[in-house]
Amino acid sequence: MRWALVAIAAAITVAAFVANLAQSGAGAQPWDSELGDNFIFARSVPFTIALGVAVGLLRVRTRADWVMGAGLLLALPTGMWQYLGGILDVEAPIPLFWFYRIHYIGATLVLFASTAMALNWWLAGDRSMLVPSGQWLRHLRGLAHELPAPLGTALASTIGLDMKRPRPEAGPYSFYDKVVTYPSWTVALVLITVTGVLKAVRYVWLIPGPLLFLASTLHVVAMVIITIKVLDQLRIELARWGSARIRAALALVWAALNVAVALLFLANAFTAKTAAKEGIIAQLSLLIGGLVIGAFAVFVARRCILSFTQRATA
Repeated sequence: MRWALVAIAAAITVAAFVANLAQSGAGAQPWDSELGDNFIFARSVPFTIALGVAVGLLRVRTRADWVMGAGLLLALPTGMWQYLGGILDVEAPIPLFWFYRIHYIGATLVLFASTAMALNWWLAGDRSMLVPSGQWLRHLRGLAHELPAPLGTALASTIGLDMKRPRPEAGPYSFYDKVVTYPSWTVALVLITVTGVLKAVRYVWLIPGPLLFLASTLHVVAMVIITIKVLDQLRIELARWGSARIRAALALVWAALNVAVALLFLANAFTAKTAAKEGIIAQLSLLIGGLVIGAFAVFVARRCILSFTQRATA
């Protein structure tokens, strides 16, 4: 029955997408490619969510994770280029609408995957990755033990944790996962999805100016958070990969690119016209995000280099 529901939802989504393309390609409206793609994405949002709900009824969480990863791989770099291109006042060798088009494809995958994963998680009833009510102090103390010594000591002294007590047992998920990883990914994905949809539907429904301004600013904040989280996830995965050279080399390239992005963020946080137009929140996001992205990128690069040296001495 559930597979039949998914098949029906998929058929309706494909039919709506075809009709959407046909309507946009009819030439009835004097839209350019960029605005036309925006309308296609905005009109497809309800069908994407509906398909995500249908798939969420199935046990396909791992596959949805891969769809989410593919969506972020498409949406994050293109979104960063849209923003950085405005900051640096440079043009790409290909038309800008291609960046938006790929960005919308990635955003569609993220919207579908996040809907499916959220519903699947809710129906499964597994709450082991959440901090139980009344257990925050215990989990923060466990997090302080898991962090590198300087960070753990700083956290403990800041909020007054008693580190002389025995280290608590983490369970199936680490304290870092439950206190930092899952909450931050949830906030970032909800923020980027909601603000992205608001920005996309502004040509379809009237969005109040202050709300649209806030959505644009928070969209930048979410982009910075997700960039940091990808680097943080690479740091975690590198520890599991060990000395696999190909993966470490790819991670090193990604870290180098993020160092360049961090430098651009820092250099243009308070001088770029685009950031100034979006306000102090966007400017602080670039400043703080540049510092954190740079720190994570250096940490990931250090892990990669260590994996090479350890393999050479083995």
